[in-house]
Amino acid sequence: MQWSRLAAVGRVAGVVAVQFAITPCHTQAQPVMSKAAQAKAIDLASLLRDTEAAVGLAGGLTLQVNRSTLREGSTLVVTIDLPRAGYLNVVSIDASGAPTVLFPNKVQADARVEAGRFTLPTPAMGFEIRAAAPFGRTTVSAFLTEAPMNLFTDDGVRNVAGAAASAAAVIDTVARLSAIGRNLIDAFGTKSLEANGPPMAAGMVAVLTCASSGPCDAAAAAPPSRFLQILGALTPGILREEESTAKGLPSVSLRGVNGKGMALTKASEGFVAQLYEDAARYCSIAYGHLMRKARCGPEDRHTYPRRISEPDGAKLLAQDMARAERAVMQLVTAKITDPQYAALCDFTYNVGSGNLKRSTLLKVVNSGDHSRVPSQLRRWTKAGGIEYRGLKTRREREIVLFFEGLAIPKAVAKDLDIAPLDIESGEPGT
Repeated sequence: MQWSRLAAVGRVAGVVAVQFAITPCHTQAQPVMSKAAQAKAIDLASLLRDTEAAVGLAGGLTLQVNRSTLREGSTLVVTIDLPRAGYLNVVSIDASGAPTVLFPNKVQADARVEAGRFTLPTPAMGFEIRAAAPFGRTTVSAFLTEAPMNLFTDDGVRNVAGAAASAAAVIDTVARLSAIGRNLIDAFGTKSLEANGPPMAAGMVAVLTCASSGPCDAAAAAPPSRFLQILGALTPGILREEESTAKGLPSVSLRGVNGKGMALTKASEGFVAQLYEDAARYCSIAYGHLMRKARCGPEDRHTYPRRISEPDGAKLLAQDMARAERAVMQLVTAKITDPQYAALCDFTYNVGSGNLKRSTLLKVVNSGDHSRVPSQLRRWTKAGGIEYRGLKTRREREIVLFFEGLAIPKAVAKDLDIAPLDIESGEPGT
């Protein structure tokens, strides 16, 4: 999902927001960026995808807004139904990808809340949340944890716009999400895959913000929204391979990926309801479903002239995942549990069956030496020579799922095969 900025307006302090630097751009005509700008844009885009992933893995919170479309200056009110007491954090991500912690804040710095309906901002906070540029699709995410979490202070250190921020750029009432806060969201999302129950409930709602005049609809907001949503999106490895690579292998009955496994894949791939072109310029839709290894053409737009529903997108994912399942069933000879099977299917869906077949990971699994599984999974974090935060997070979540209900082994000294690997080039010499 994408976001436009929301400015928190204090009755005394005035506007308390920072200007964000990324210029919205259309998916089909991306601007020429320096490497530094591209790295920053990918990082912001991955933040959006990672936040969506954490929400998708946790679930359990319902968010509502007073209106789904806001003109510049209009006031936003967010209502959250809290099923239990805990620690609440609310984060917005605007159309440029910039994250803001709306709650807790300077007025109410305590994240502790009681069960029931919570409205943001409360009358006691003394400020309003108003729509402001950059315009497009903004997301509001809420996280309710049992363990203390405060994204406004991050362990007592005031979270401001960043180390390089000038005094004028510091947000007075609300705060920018820090790297520590981002890691906390990722960590709680990962814990949702553990066997002892989710330690976090989460939810997300989207708001379309527009200028004070002119068109105000999804089409008008599509360029900045789409650009952020697909920036850095990678074609799943299993779909980059020709299906003919499986010919000659024995047929197998598919085991089926369990709910947590499918939730992990959905969260990692991200859902896009319209046709888009990924980082390789391949035409795709839904959860990375590959339409063709080329840019979208008239035939694709005829097949999906509008948006695809999430249930229909999930059906496409299940069909695509079957290819990864067949590879795991054919290549893994050792007895594995359902969570282990699901973790390996997600890995194979991401990197491809050829990479699984040639991997040290497969040898380790088939030998039954599970102590080396974490270190082998953690190797696969690069694509096209670039290390992706999202791939690192995905590998950690596969590890948690693989060892569901078991202690995750620590680093093994005897494992010498730990050099980072690229999912596009695979593992050499195996």
